[in-house]
Amino acid sequence: MKLSSHGRKVHSLARPVPAIEGLVAGTRLSPLITCSVDSGDWGLLSSFVERWHRETSSFHLPVGELTITLDDVSSLLHLPMVGDLHAFQPLHVDDAVQMLVDLLMVFAESVRAETAQCREPYVRLQWVCDIYERQC
Repeated sequence: MKLSSHGRKVHSLARPVPAIEGLVAGTRLSPLITCSVDSGDWGLLSSFVERWHRETSSFHLPVGELTITLDDVSSLLHLPMVGDLHAFQPLHVDDAVQMLVDLLMVFAESVRAETAQCREPYVRLQWVCDIYERQC
């Protein structure tokens, strides 16, 4: 099990950019930015991990079996549970390069070097942070 949260990194990026905030708000996932795995109760989390049964997708607790529903997720994370969770089409490297050039105002050669290092149409979070720091 791997838990990853970039919430603190996002808050440490200095000034927020309204255009980017608008894009995140458009996905209706902005409440996730404030969630942090670091502030969780590790003992409680470990207990749940030990009691998870992959075959039934539920937790086996001393009081019975527990299944987390979408309503539980909505209540805990304040996320609306409507529509498709993921409806994106695969992104080609050339499209990713053009998007990053347009949105981050960087040179295409720099983006191509970064995507080549990641070996897919992806970039590292640290690379984006460095660009953001330089641009602001």
